[in-house]
Order: sequence, then structure tokens, then C-alpha cells
Amino acid sequence: MKVTDDVLYILKKLEEAGFEGYIVGGCVRDYLMGHTPHDYDITTNALPEDVKGIFSHTADTGLKHGTVTVIYKGTNYEITTYRIDGEYKDSRHPEDVTFTDDITKDLSRRDFTMNAIAYSPGKGYADPFFGRDDIKNKIIKGVREPNRRFREDALRMLRALRFSAQLGFEIEEKTFEAVINNRELIKNVSMERITTEFLRLITSEHREKILLIRKTGLFDGCVPAVSAALNKRGDEIAEILKKTKPAEDTALAVVLAYEDNPEIILKSLKLPNCTIKSALCLINHYDFKIDGNKYALRRLLSEMGRDRLLKLFDIKKAKGEKGIDTAEEFIKGEEEITIKSLDINGREIAALGFKGEEIGKTINGLLNFVLLNPENNRKDILLKEAEKCLQ
Repeated sequence: MKVTDDVLYILKKLEEAGFEGYIVGGCVRDYLMGHTPHDYDITTNALPEDVKGIFSHTADTGLKHGTVTVIYKGTNYEITTYRIDGEYKDSRHPEDVTFTDDITKDLSRRDFTMNAIAYSPGKGYADPFFGRDDIKNKIIKGVREPNRRFREDALRMLRALRFSAQLGFEIEEKTFEAVINNRELIKNVSMERITTEFLRLITSEHREKILLIRKTGLFDGCVPAVSAALNKRGDEIAEILKKTKPAEDTALAVVLAYEDNPEIILKSLKLPNCTIKSALCLINHYDFKIDGNKYALRRLLSEMGRDRLLKLFDIKKAKGEKGIDTAEEFIKGEEEITIKSLDINGREIAALGFKGEEIGKTINGLLNFVLLNPENNRKDILLKEAEKCLQ
């Protein structure tokens, strides 16, 4: 396995000090799947105080759980001591951890076999649960006892679904059953963590696997609106998601297009305001009829903005609506005309004698005037048009 020079340096320093050092988890999985790892997690039998003694630049980022961050050449590398987790009472964190010098015991606490693989340049792979075979066979399997893994951290159930959508893997039967058996525990997980995984699922390469949420009933108790949407029109949602470009606001609009009070639902997911605003805009125009009328298309471009309008076109093409390619081609050559882009402003309107609400109404009328014919966006023309309203 190819490892970066900086990671090799860290592993070598651990070994020179008499300890083991492995890279572990997602970086190993990604490499085995032919992808370049974006970051590296390192595990060792060195205790946190040993790690701090070996490296000159460190930060105490998780000493309680055995994690020290080593800063090397401006990059942070988390190094965690092999550990055995104690009892989980909140479906999230162990009450305590016990450090161990056995890599197999450390790997046994991890979520899925594909993530329970460690690699050392000197020792090779540590793969006690045959994660490499499961990667080869495209299977997501809980380590040892999936029911126990999910009781330890209930978010792992949603992660199983997300990994299936992200990697195109199938969830092994016992692991799938364990999701169903423990689905009520997802209520113990914060909405922020649930939403992060949900968004990754619905924007993954195989996002049609959103249907796994319906099959497992995982959201019945924590995000009932999504469950309701999937129960009513899940096959349609999956098909449209599969055909659209991956984007959070697009996917949310497809899922919640026909649900009551979508704004309340989106806010309950603890989403950023910009994502809520964009998704609502797409939902409000979800069934808007697109035709070849140039004024109507310019008006839509003005109201939605280019990025959202192109996403709406993407949805409509996925729904099988006709004439969208022609409309899209027209929009690509059009300027986005808004009140701010008018060659006249409120002060100039007021100078003509307009007052109060009249100013806003006049500006909106001028915007409509320019949308009908963009060549009218000249100050002299707009002033003459505004003066007509005074007569």
C-alpha cells in the first residue's frame, strides 16, 4: 500500500521509539478500492504521553479517548492509542476506555469490517475480520455483532445506509436486520449528526438507495416527514434523484416537494439558512410549467437566480418534462436581470416626485419593462417610462 512520505515519517518515528504504528479505517478502505485517501488516521500501542514525548508539536485533542494530534509540516494527524471501549449508555460515547497493546482488540470495536483494517509498511495488513474480502465482494458487514455495534453508536445504522449509497455496496443480511431491530435508538442521536449523514446519502453516487430508509424504517421516529414522503412516492423520488446532478438543495426539494410545511421540515433538520432558502425556492417552482416564452424565462431567471434555475431544469428533465433543453439553452445566453442591475435606482425615482410605496412599485414596474425587452435597460429610457406613471 502506498503511503505519503509524511505518514511514513510518523510511523517510522513510532517504531524507532519501540512502538507499533498503523494507518487505519477509511484511508485503508479507500486505497483498497482504488481511491486516493484524503486523510490518514493512525493508531498505535504507544500511550498518549508517549506520543507527546516522541513528537515535538502536538495538541491534546482527545486524551480521554487516547487521541493526540501531531502537527507535522502544517498538517494535523490524529494518533490514537489502541483501546477497548467500556459500556455505552447514550448510544454515542463509551463511559470509559481501556488502553491495550493488541491491535485486534482495537479493531474489534470499529463499526464495519471494511473500516476495521489497519496497515503498517513493516507488518503489512492487520485484517482480523476479513474486511478486504468484504470490500472485494462489495459488502457492508458489522464487526462481530452488528446489534452491539449499533447499540454503541446508533448513527452507525445510518452510516451503513450512507456507505451503501456512497460505495454501491450491499448491506449484509445480519447487519441489515440489526438496523431494523435497533432503529428506535436513532432517536438518541443529535439531529445535526443525522442530517450530515442524510445529506451525504442523498448526494452520493448511488443516491437512489434512499429507499433503504423506507425499507428499514430508520427515520420513522426521528424524521417522520422523510419517511412519509418515501412511503407515498419513494420509487418516484429514487428515480428522480438517480437522474439529477448531486446537490443538497436539489435532493431535498425532490424528497419534500409534496409535503406539507416543507419550511418547518427543513428547519427541523437544522440546515443552514442558505440551504433552506434554496430548497424552498426549488420546491415552490417544482411543478411550474416551463415553456418557450422568453419573458417568462427571464422573469424566472430574475426570481430564482441562474444556479437555482439550472437546478430546477435538472429536476424537470429528470421528471421527463419536455422542452427543457431549449429553455436551458436560451437562459445560458441571457443576462440575469434584477432590480440591482437596473440602470436606475430608488433615489432617481424619488427625484421624479414618487414617494413611499410608489417608489418600490415603480421600480418593480421598470424591472418588468426591462424583462420584456432587455434593451430597455438604459437610464434615459427608464426615466421616460417612469415619468409616464406620473401623468
